[in-house]
Amino acid sequence: MTGRPPPPRPSVCVDVPDGHGVIEVVGDEGGSLLLLAGDAAVLEANDGYGSVGWLAARAGAGSPGISEVKYLTEWLGAPGLVPDPRTGRAEPPDPECLRPLLSLLAPGQYVVSAGLAPHPLRVVHPRARRVESWYAEEDLALVTTDAWPPRDHRAVRAYGDRIRAGGDEGALPALVALFPTAGSTVGYLLDGHHKLAAYERAGARPLVIRLTPQEPRPFRHDDLDRARAAFTDGTPPTGGDVLGGVLSALRADAF
Repeated sequence: MTGRPPPPRPSVCVDVPDGHGVIEVVGDEGGSLLLLAGDAAVLEANDGYGSVGWLAARAGAGSPGISEVKYLTEWLGAPGLVPDPRTGRAEPPDPECLRPLLSLLAPGQYVVSAGLAPHPLRVVHPRARRVESWYAEEDLALVTTDAWPPRDHRAVRAYGDRIRAGGDEGALPALVALFPTAGSTVGYLLDGHHKLAAYERAGARPLVIRLTPQEPRPFRHDDLDRARAAFTDGTPPTGGDVLGGVLSALRADAF
C-alpha cells in the first residue's frame, strides 16, 4: 500500500514591512547565500558532483558574525511550544514574540512554522575560507553561524536540564533557523547554538522554529561577486576549485 505524504506543517505568515535588512537569505533549494549587514557570510549549495553532494563555505575572518547582529529575547529558552507526540509538529509561535529578530530581516513576508527536527540531523560548521562537504543522507542540515561547539558550557548544561525535564508544559528550548525556500533541507542557524549542543548531548531531537521567505529571493550578480571575494580574501580556500565552480554555476542563473 502506498504511504500517504505527511500533512503540511502548520504555519503562519507574518509581514515584515519595515525590516532593517541586516539578515537576508537569497537562493533556493539548489543553493543559497546568507547575507549579514549586506555582506556575504555563509554559502550552502549542491556541489554539482552528484544528487546528494553538498557544500558549505564561510567568509573570511573579517566578515560579520551572527552574534554581532542578532537580538532575541529569553522567550526562546521556553517558548511554550508543545510538539505533537505523534508527528513532532507544533503550532507556530506568535510572531510578535519573534519581532526583535524579524525586524532584522529583509522586508517582505515570511512563513513561520515549528516542530521537532527529523532524526538524524546533520550539523555543518564551515570555518573561515574553508569548504565543508557532505552527502545529504539526512532530512535536515543546519549550518552554524556562530562558534561551534559553543564555548559557554554552563549555558549548555542549563538547557540540557530543561530538555531532560521534558516538554509537556512547553518548556523545551527552541532554535531559530532561516531557510531560503519551504522545500529547502538546509537552513542557517540564527539562534540556538547552545541549545543545539544541549539537544545533541541529551540525544534528543531539537525543537526548531523555521523562518522562510514566502517569495524566495533569487541570487543577484553583485551578491555572488562579493561572495567570491569574501570567501577567498585573496587566498584560494581549501576546496576552492569546487567552490569556484559552484559560484560560477550560481552566477549563471543570477539576475
